[in-house]
Amino acid sequence: MEKFLKHMSVLIGTTIVGFIMLFCTNAMAVPAGDMVKEVIDYYYHGQEQGPILAEAKICKTVEALECVEGIEPSSFPLGETIKVWMQFLVPMGDTYDDILVEYRYEGTPWRVQPHKVESSIRYRVVDSFKLNKAGNWVITIRKGPSTLKTFDVKVTEQ
Repeated sequence: MEKFLKHMSVLIGTTIVGFIMLFCTNAMAVPAGDMVKEVIDYYYHGQEQGPILAEAKICKTVEALECVEGIEPSSFPLGETIKVWMQFLVPMGDTYDDILVEYRYEGTPWRVQPHKVESSIRYRVVDSFKLNKAGNWVITIRKGPSTLKTFDVKVTEQ
């Protein structure tokens, strides 16, 4: 019985350590105070410096302005509607109407869609477009002439 209890305590201890390691490695990192201060300062004092594209994803499903189902752009199904999900930091009091989502098919401009972003620490925008031709598409997010992010999308018949 003593041997059994010793093995059980080792097993339980190992399991607990494993769970601690699992949860600690998957936990969100806490940003350093100086990083947080930079973001706060930019929001309150970054007027006229432009919005910052914090994140952009290609999504299959978006609900309540959240990308709930991302998709790899390397193999997108023909005829499906692609959703370009974007999240911006826009300084307090600022509004920009020159955020553009550009679609190019095999190098040819196919569609340009403008978007307006307004003052927010987390302004989210979704652009949707049905990709109705198989081949290579390039989706570019721009602020005026400046490129913020590019996605190479391969549309395939499935």
